[in-house]
Amino acid sequence: MNENNERLSDSQRDKLCDMMYHAFLEIRILGWAGKSEQAADLADAFHDLPKDMWTKKFCLEDYRETFLKAHREKYPDRSNRNYVAMINKIILMGNPDYSAN
Repeated sequence: MNENNERLSDSQRDKLCDMMYHAFLEIRILGWAGKSEQAADLADAFHDLPKDMWTKKFCLEDYRETFLKAHREKYPDRSNRNYVAMINKIILMGNPDYSAN
């Protein structure tokens, strides 16, 4: 844990911001393609993340299970990014044995 006793490190938050960047790009692409429901579902999976990732109660595992896995299950082959895999890497960053190699 970092010095502010928050659940995420600055490196993890940086990776979450990168993940949000890709999600917003995907939302735009889905909108241009006329896939409004899929775009709305992806926006729904991400809209609380910018605020919640700064709280002490935020848990990457809960976020993955509640939002990202449900989205992946609904759109297994149609998503440009595998956000579950991305969040798994971010979770590993919080492990003291993690090596970025």
